[in-house]
Amino acid sequence: MRTNLVRTVTAGVGACAVALSLALAAVPASAASAPQNLPGVPEAGSPRAVWEAWAADERAEAEATDWEADSAARGCELDEVSISDEVDVSYNRAMGAPDDLATHRVDMVESCDGPAATGGTTLRTGEGTVSTLAIGSGSDCDSTSGPGTVCIYKSSGRIYASWKYRGSGSVSGFLRIYRIPTSASGCYRGDTWLTGPERTWSSGMTRSISKTRTSYSGYSAHIWKKVWIGHTDWGSTCSKL
Repeated sequence: MRTNLVRTVTAGVGACAVALSLALAAVPASAASAPQNLPGVPEAGSPRAVWEAWAADERAEAEATDWEADSAARGCELDEVSISDEVDVSYNRAMGAPDDLATHRVDMVESCDGPAATGGTTLRTGEGTVSTLAIGSGSDCDSTSGPGTVCIYKSSGRIYASWKYRGSGSVSGFLRIYRIPTSASGCYRGDTWLTGPERTWSSGMTRSISKTRTSYSGYSAHIWKKVWIGHTDWGSTCSKL
């Protein structure tokens, strides 16, 4: 198992997403409704020094985390972990922090036996049990057209997205987490919350991305597969976390 503590600001897909979000933003963060952050997260609009101290504490906590034990608790074996600094405008605006605040992202390569796809929630009515596309609460996983399994979950104050590739050979792409309303009826693509780096999956490999959870919301995880020109959405799952 190899641990990489990357202190430079990362580039790649996440950086492209930052540039795109800056170019397309029509409403400044100050004009939007103030986010309702979780306890321990600074209030939206707090002074820069407050946000920088919080981000430094979160980074120090990530460096002190036993990621091997974290992976084992989810039934996986950790192969590699990387902690990278990044400036993610979408993530910052979602919690009301300065656009250029540097935070951290954790990327993992794991070997996992599961989980199996759960495919949404089930409701019991007077006429029996029926399935619904309404998003539920807690961890959720769904099969993708990959073939593979994509999951979204929270653990130890973080939101995770993972995808296990179950096909042959290898494929390239990236994971992205969107924020959606808790009242959402499906795993659509809402506001971008976190974009992982472009990576390659080999058969049986699980890759995960995670970031500090700052508010209660609906979250939708998607795997974007690299194709001849650009990327295609290969599947998703979602939950209230």
